[in-house]
Amino acid sequence: MTRIYDFKKILLMLSALAPVQILAAQVPSEADAIAAEARKAPRNRALQLKAGKALSEEGRFAEAIPFFLKGPAEGNLGAAEASFYLYDFDNADTYLERYTEKRTREQEAADRNFSWLPSGEATDWTEYLSGRIEMGRSMLDRVEKIQVIDSVNIPLDAVARYIRLSGGAGSVASPDEVGHIVSDETLGSLGLDDITGTAFVTESGNEIMWTGTDPGGLSAMYESYRLADGTWDTPRKLFSYESIFGSQDGATVTSPFLMSDGVTLYFAADGAESLGGLDLFVSRRDDDRFLQPSNLGMPYNSPYNDYLYAVDEETGAGFWVSDRNQIPDTVTLYTFVPSELRVNYPTDIPGLTSYARLASIKDTQDPAKDYAPLRRRLASLAQGAPKGRRNTGYDFTFALPDGRIAHRLSDLRAPLARKAMEEYLDARRRLGSMQDELASLRARYAGGDRSVSDAILSLEQKTEALRASLTDLSNAVVTAEH
Repeated sequence: MTRIYDFKKILLMLSALAPVQILAAQVPSEADAIAAEARKAPRNRALQLKAGKALSEEGRFAEAIPFFLKGPAEGNLGAAEASFYLYDFDNADTYLERYTEKRTREQEAADRNFSWLPSGEATDWTEYLSGRIEMGRSMLDRVEKIQVIDSVNIPLDAVARYIRLSGGAGSVASPDEVGHIVSDETLGSLGLDDITGTAFVTESGNEIMWTGTDPGGLSAMYESYRLADGTWDTPRKLFSYESIFGSQDGATVTSPFLMSDGVTLYFAADGAESLGGLDLFVSRRDDDRFLQPSNLGMPYNSPYNDYLYAVDEETGAGFWVSDRNQIPDTVTLYTFVPSELRVNYPTDIPGLTSYARLASIKDTQDPAKDYAPLRRRLASLAQGAPKGRRNTGYDFTFALPDGRIAHRLSDLRAPLARKAMEEYLDARRRLGSMQDELASLRARYAGGDRSVSDAILSLEQKTEALRASLTDLSNAVVTAEH
């Protein structure tokens, strides 16, 4: 029996990040032809099931369900899977229960052969699907109220090129860019055979977080530091799926993004804690390890693949990538307005499922808010220096509320603003030096040197204090300029 998640599992192991269609897509006219044939023979249950599967393989779940329900008992499983992708978790649960009550011994044996990994312990697919249904139902109770200002479809193999961040946020790098730093010889010494997914480069350019995958399809997150002589130190393993989640119920961790505090890490993972193929998670650094991750929930996550969550604190924009729209060789890049505090939609609000699915990004926006300045800041970054040549020809990058991007002191009109900017830039330089020193100390601690523990704690407190003062200095620039 074909499983929707079987295809995701196999493709995710082959390429830890490549967004995929749910099933191997047929030519649309073929599914239409099968459906037309089934309508002419409503009592042919096998044909009804065939039509339901054909439509589901094209992602046409709402059309598929009536055919599934006219088919044999197996059709209830197809209806459950289709309802899951439509966020109709109550009906998905009902159809799944009908199927398990009526399935044959042969079907039950096939269902019990599901696993995320070839070497993993097999489990019952229906139990796994039931868990995903319950997770989806739970997520619908806490859908975050966010403002999505844009969505654009981009090539799935060029994601890093479309994430434009200001200098202070770091940058997103492609696997090819990481390959210039991490050699094949180094990969082999780490027991890896590939670099997968996007990587994150810190503001200073002296630290990079990336993902490597071993021959068995298991991935792990690594950290590389640039040494004083310009070479790169031996990569340090941060965590694997098993070490950070505490279970073997997944294989993939990928697409890291480290916030400017050096502590908060966003990344994507598959497995038992994910609603879809890949879900977005947040963790926090604690000395030389990362704490148990938390799922970001909806609308960031979906029954599909969601990954690469990034926030640019200077421009006030956030991003994430999803293949929920199921366009071949394409993913969707969402741009939203981050909030310091999470506010969820009321569970009884009309259209809650539509907000969770992002059926209309316009519906998420505040009619009283003007997003034009933010869009102008993002457009200015998109027209700036080519990726890989950070701020070429610029002294700095500073987003102003009116949509202007200042790159030099002369771009600021007010003398007081230029003075405040000099103080801000000095603080930024000091923060960068402190962050480099902190990264070096953490690397020593991870290597077994526990004598630097107190120094790390002290420097973390100093960087937090300096980062807070940066906010005040940034506000001073804005106030003086306006």
